[in-house]
Amino acid sequence: MRILTFGWDYPPKRNGGLGVACYGLTRELLNEGVDVVYVLPRRQPVDGDGTFIFADDTPGQTVYEVPVTIEPYQPSYGQVYVTDVYGNKYPTGSTLLDEVQKFAAAAKDIAEREQFDLIHAHDWTSYLAGLAAKAVSGKPLIVHVHATSFDQAASDNVDPAMFAVEQQGFAGADVVVTVSEYTKHILITKHGVDPAKIEVIHNGADTYDPPQHQRTLTSYTDQGYKIVLYHGRITIQKGVDYFVRAAKRVLAVEPKTIFVISGWGDMQQQIIDLVGELGLSEHVIFAGALWEEERDRMYQSADLVVMPSVSEPFGLIPFEALQNGTPTLISKQSGVGEVMPHVLKADFWDIEEIANQIVAALRYPVLNQQLILEGRRTLHFLSWSFVAKKVKRLYERLVQYLT
Repeated sequence: MRILTFGWDYPPKRNGGLGVACYGLTRELLNEGVDVVYVLPRRQPVDGDGTFIFADDTPGQTVYEVPVTIEPYQPSYGQVYVTDVYGNKYPTGSTLLDEVQKFAAAAKDIAEREQFDLIHAHDWTSYLAGLAAKAVSGKPLIVHVHATSFDQAASDNVDPAMFAVEQQGFAGADVVVTVSEYTKHILITKHGVDPAKIEVIHNGADTYDPPQHQRTLTSYTDQGYKIVLYHGRITIQKGVDYFVRAAKRVLAVEPKTIFVISGWGDMQQQIIDLVGELGLSEHVIFAGALWEEERDRMYQSADLVVMPSVSEPFGLIPFEALQNGTPTLISKQSGVGEVMPHVLKADFWDIEEIANQIVAALRYPVLNQQLILEGRRTLHFLSWSFVAKKVKRLYERLVQYLT
């Protein structure tokens, strides 16, 4: 069985959980004997095995001589930049939506020359590509919803162009896969998608134990400070402002606490300003975007990880933290809570409750140890291998209708 897969992001390039999820699923589908042909919008290094096609190699498509910076979570009208060897960024005159449409044009040509049984399109930036491939091949299309415009906006004030692309994808797909019941509910209530068309397949986890690293921030921990970590994009969706406001309340009763913010995003300056306004500069560290060993080292150094998302379709952070032996507090508006009962939970807007739970985690080591023990037991039943088997069964069900 050969699957033509479209995705916007893939490791080692890092923008967030989308590429990580696509990598974990693709790796295990290959192990299940599924032949995955993965199409990316532009040439880049790729981790792991599999067959990769780069849309900018397609005849007639523009190939920039310097890397193109196009982020999947920026608005559809966001300007696309190129970066030169000195790190200087220059506008191309193209928007994200322009690039999404060019990806679809290349997808049509790719689908005409490739042999495959099914099409699988990940996230909204790939929906038009999936629809173009279906139009020329007649093959079934799965669109995989990792996030929606309502998540990105953290409200009903969605990007209209992105919403229109989503609607086209949901209407043209044979099956719509969501990463949580939480996201399924959004598709039914906000997008009007028929529930019978939606299949929920939760994301998975890597279940191996990562290497142990020398701890960081020892100048603080040696003095008895506790470390509370936020790791992720600094955007309105992720609720970092609620994290900072809760930090002020925690410090009123636990002054020997350091709050670390790891990530990047369009709200970064706003969050820096908020930290200053609240007088928290001595207790908040902006660590930048941490990946791989640096990220794991920070996880292993933290006493608690907080994911305060306003709207989180799934959220891989609790999985990563647990792998590294650290418990997590998540918002109740997070899909991962459907499969991870052993985490602390609070509504994203309830700053008092977030603060109370942070304090409890810092004061009661037995609570942390139990969360880690039970959480890691659960993690072994949530592997990417298990997820890949579910996806493969979905593939087989769709293919059997064609034979």
